[in-house]
Amino acid sequence: MYAPEHLGSYLQPISDIELIRLWVDRKSPRSKSFSWQTANSFQRFVEKPLAEVTLTDVQTFATAMRARKLPPRFYKQTLLALKSLFAFGQQTGILPAAIPLHGWPMRQRSQHSKRLRLRLGWSLCICSCFFLGRMSPKLWGQTVSAEISPPPKGVTVSSESSRTSPQALPKVPTGDSPDKGEDNIERDRVKAFLDTIATAEGTAGSEGYHTQYTGTKFDSFSDHPREMRCGRRYGKKLCSDAAGRYQFLSTTWDRFAKKFSITDFSPQNQDFVAVELIREKGALEDIEAGRLEPAIRKLAYIWPSFRRFGGSVDSSIPKLEKMYLQNLGIYRPGLVVSN
Repeated sequence: MYAPEHLGSYLQPISDIELIRLWVDRKSPRSKSFSWQTANSFQRFVEKPLAEVTLTDVQTFATAMRARKLPPRFYKQTLLALKSLFAFGQQTGILPAAIPLHGWPMRQRSQHSKRLRLRLGWSLCICSCFFLGRMSPKLWGQTVSAEISPPPKGVTVSSESSRTSPQALPKVPTGDSPDKGEDNIERDRVKAFLDTIATAEGTAGSEGYHTQYTGTKFDSFSDHPREMRCGRRYGKKLCSDAAGRYQFLSTTWDRFAKKFSITDFSPQNQDFVAVELIREKGALEDIEAGRLEPAIRKLAYIWPSFRRFGGSVDSSIPKLEKMYLQNLGIYRPGLVVSN
């Protein structure tokens, strides 16, 4: 708790949540949600008051983001948002000037690197032009020959056969009856793992698709609800707009919705985005092969509830494995996991 000294001693101390709210209120409507999520993610990562944060904490957070292979634009926007938060706190006197803002860990390419990239780009362009110049007569001759040559006898040419149909989006079928086909073992393992996420997040059951952070429910699946909810978790007051069976942040949902042209927050799309998020973090193959522990370790940063049983991933794995086996038994009795 802190109070701006230059504003007078009569003011009440200001908590981190109130500081963040003051900072977010000065943001544009389009950036308010992202600013909330950035501050919350950083708070959960450092697990200390903002007044005690050091530049090393910020650098460690930046390293963790790089390890997750986040898009460069998202990485840069997140660090700029944090810099804005601490600058606001220091300017208002709410936070001490303990972090030098000029040393903020933004990845910037050196001038030498930029010149090297420019030279490589020009070299590739010149080589491409030379290659096309040499190959164009041959390619043109082959194209003309193909157009004037009749197809072999007995072969019917269809315009539809030359088109490449888009790959079907992966789906996670649901149903009460387990599928016993040998080709569906991987799918059953994925479904059991999704059920385990929901159990850990407290969103198991059909109502989980309607659940927001703090346990409140929303009605419409037309879009992510985007409602900031505040509550206590792990002994601290936290605010989040997480929603759905897998507690997606709106920023995460928007990224996948844009990538796959998703237009609603339906249960089917929630399942689909969860699978794609798992795939993005390199854990889907582990799950399909029955390797539970590596998958949990890769996804513990995405779903912090994987650390809730004892406070760490190591202490939580036995509980999560038991939950997973119970869920897997619904779809595929007798299967085991390998770590």
